[in-house]
Amino acid sequence: MITLPSLRKPFVVLLTIPVGTALTIGSLPFVIVYLEDLFGVGDVAFQTFPFDTQSARTVLSVIATGAMSALSLAYSLVLVVFTLAAGNIGPRLLKRFTTDWVNQITAGILGGTFLYAVISLIFVSEDFMPRITISVGVLLAAASVVQLIYFVRHVARSISIDDEIAEISNRLTEALKSLVAAASREQKGRKKQDMDRERSTADIASPRSGYIGVTDMEVVIDFATAHDLVVEFALPHGAFILKDQTLATVTGPLDEGDEEAFLKLITIEPSRSEVAPVQFSIKLLVEIALRALSPGINDSYTAVACVDSLTSAFATVADEGINMAVHWDKEGNARVVLPGLGLKELVGSAFHPIRRAAGGNILMAQSLAYSLSRLHHAGGEEMQGIVENHLSLLFAQIRAADLVEDDIKSVVEMLPGELTRVVEAGEEDATGEVAADTAEDEPAPTA
Repeated sequence: MITLPSLRKPFVVLLTIPVGTALTIGSLPFVIVYLEDLFGVGDVAFQTFPFDTQSARTVLSVIATGAMSALSLAYSLVLVVFTLAAGNIGPRLLKRFTTDWVNQITAGILGGTFLYAVISLIFVSEDFMPRITISVGVLLAAASVVQLIYFVRHVARSISIDDEIAEISNRLTEALKSLVAAASREQKGRKKQDMDRERSTADIASPRSGYIGVTDMEVVIDFATAHDLVVEFALPHGAFILKDQTLATVTGPLDEGDEEAFLKLITIEPSRSEVAPVQFSIKLLVEIALRALSPGINDSYTAVACVDSLTSAFATVADEGINMAVHWDKEGNARVVLPGLGLKELVGSAFHPIRRAAGGNILMAQSLAYSLSRLHHAGGEEMQGIVENHLSLLFAQIRAADLVEDDIKSVVEMLPGELTRVVEAGEEDATGEVAADTAEDEPAPTA
């Protein structure tokens, strides 16, 4: 499905969907009244609703007042409830809530019903009674009530932490499947030829600071193919880049004007948005887990749910031996390289932060050990190597926390026999890795 990049921005969505829906419904009276007048059915049809002038104006006034009151209630409910949810779950979820289709359609229907009733009042007179127009207004009022009830139910479901985690997990799973499917299509018939790094290279700098935004990969591949280039992005989509920092390295003949044409294919946005569904969804789940593990909230079971969701998503691609970071053209030549899209990077971006935050939390250690063992069972050779490294780091960390030996054994019991032997063999080596891993987060000493 092709979507315009601007429609991913919450402010644009707030303007387009509700306003478009409201204006469409609000313009209906002009059409219906014209047809009633043209065919002369305004005074003879729909005798089930025998409105006189006064009752018609009263009904339309009540509909307009009720629709505007319901619209105010809906927006107030969204702001209050989602603000509270963002404080407990994660502030970055607010941007996704504002672009929710149910919220926007509800606002559009209620606003459109208000406009429909107000505009219909103009045509009510002693000489002409648009009964069909008024009857449609009554039906719109009924539809608004039904939509408001559904909206309240949807809001209540949206702020449920388990439902929210499941929704993010589903989007992550679908994004991973799409990514692997695209990589699989590109890899079919691929030549053994690798990227030729002996040709001339040139760095393309970012024209401004911001977050690397939406990129149509097919367009970039076509551009690289047409100019016989290999494009290596320095940062993944969604990462922050400074002005004049290297955005991409291009290998091949870069003619005058090609750099400017390439930069037009890349958007640099002032704020973070859901431009990379895989990385963004992983970050949301990790953020929820870290917030749940913080001393202020201390909700380990929410963090466990996040780990389970990440495991479920990674399990769908665990046995794939496809390099998702490299994109190929139709001839089988490597054209675009995206960092951070390998299995090792994706799994590491999810489990490393949670493991560090878990510390001596045995419940989280058991959850991580069990989840990693499932990935080891479901995955291929690459995933199994990644899992063994993570398990070694996990056990080195919990042993360094001076936990009771029986607690450590309870974590070991979550693993099958073959992984237990791997962990025991790698614990000594992993101790140094944990120390180096932790030192990265500590500030450098000052003079």
